[in-house]
Amino acid sequence: MDMGEPDLALDASIHIHTQYSTGRNALSDVVDDARQLGIDVVVITDDDLLEVSYGIAPWRNLLRVERSYHSLLGSDTLDEYLTEIRRLDALHDDIIVIDGVESAPFYHWDVDVFNQCATLGGWNKHLLAVGLDNADAYRYLPILGGDGNWLPGRRWLLLWPVAGLLWAALLGKNRRKLRSVVIIICCLFLGDSFVSGLRLPRFQPYDASVEIAVFNAYFDAVRQSGGLSFWPHPEAASTIPPLQVLGGVATVASQTGPHAQDLLNTSGYTGFAALYADHITATEPDRQWDQALGAYLRGERERPVWGTGEIDYHENVAGNRLHDILTVLRVKTRSREGVLQALRDGGSYAVRGGDDRLRLSRFQAQSKDGAMAKSGQVLTTDQEARILVDLDKVNGVHERVEVRLIRGDRDGAQVVARLEGMTPLQMAHIDALQDGETGRYYRVMARTGTSMLTSNPIFVTHTDRQTGQ
Repeated sequence: MDMGEPDLALDASIHIHTQYSTGRNALSDVVDDARQLGIDVVVITDDDLLEVSYGIAPWRNLLRVERSYHSLLGSDTLDEYLTEIRRLDALHDDIIVIDGVESAPFYHWDVDVFNQCATLGGWNKHLLAVGLDNADAYRYLPILGGDGNWLPGRRWLLLWPVAGLLWAALLGKNRRKLRSVVIIICCLFLGDSFVSGLRLPRFQPYDASVEIAVFNAYFDAVRQSGGLSFWPHPEAASTIPPLQVLGGVATVASQTGPHAQDLLNTSGYTGFAALYADHITATEPDRQWDQALGAYLRGERERPVWGTGEIDYHENVAGNRLHDILTVLRVKTRSREGVLQALRDGGSYAVRGGDDRLRLSRFQAQSKDGAMAKSGQVLTTDQEARILVDLDKVNGVHERVEVRLIRGDRDGAQVVARLEGMTPLQMAHIDALQDGETGRYYRVMARTGTSMLTSNPIFVTHTDRQTGQ
């Protein structure tokens, strides 16, 4: 519960690519551009590994084709990347530079032999890991093609083909053909084992059913390393035009559909992109975000799911400038630790609009006795809750705005107040808690012709019903 201590509001640009992977600008240039725009925090998330491969069974390691693109692990620049982030963060007092990576942890193959077509599914289901500040922690995240996907230890039983070679050597001269076949097969298996370093992978891209397990393993690894994890662009679809391979004999296609339902199917992550460049419906009342928050209130999730604004920046073009989509953080101290804590605790809101963006100057829940809570916090009261919302625009322009106050509980969510007017605008809504109520939350969505805003929720619970966080 917040008792009214002064907060600092920091503008954070999250999900940024540089020349270390798929971005066009040097990391130092990105930081300089952010400083000129008045951004307080940048979260750099270059791609850790951009690689797909297909191996022919049963020698999937030995008889394998792969395609890779410029990335931190693929170019062996992870250590340099983290060093540069630390250098820039220490160099400038007016901006905080946070480390992170974007990962494509899993993909799966659907091979149609008769039509000579292979479809790569799910490669655009990406995840973000933020704030690990450790090369090994990033390097050993469980992603296909990465070191973290190998099970620990050596599997000496993979040397079984040696026994086959010894047996072949003992075969008589009149069994020369059989001996040749055995030697060839054993050498293939032995070569496959040596290519893998006598290791076995945790996950392979030939079984789509393990997809959710891969994502949850990733979230667990990030949490164990003290970092934060996020779902970026959960409703973005990706279809890459088919490629002709093997001299035109076969076709390879890549398809990833919208995957907002994965917000409910996975657990252990910190949050998701509640605002980004594409259209999003998961934040609409009673959709995936509210369903996840309801699951938290029912005790089915350990923590709430928070929303962020993510720019997915690659170059400075209209609609993708560093400040076009921001996460505005409420912090007590202007520091790396303060930023990560605000992201971890949901003390933030997401806003889109660049220079014309909205500003949520107040969003709080109050009780009659003076107790108060802000986004990410819990108001505990046996009385009514008063929800206060103040909105304006950072450039001071008066513009018509539509504000929706959404209330959710363990059974669902709905709009309980709607207001239209000119900025600056104030909204007040009063709700009485019922005896025995297990808890509820409130969040705000606002829209003008030039900006969109989505807040994180405030939880309100009855005095004798504590909402755990």
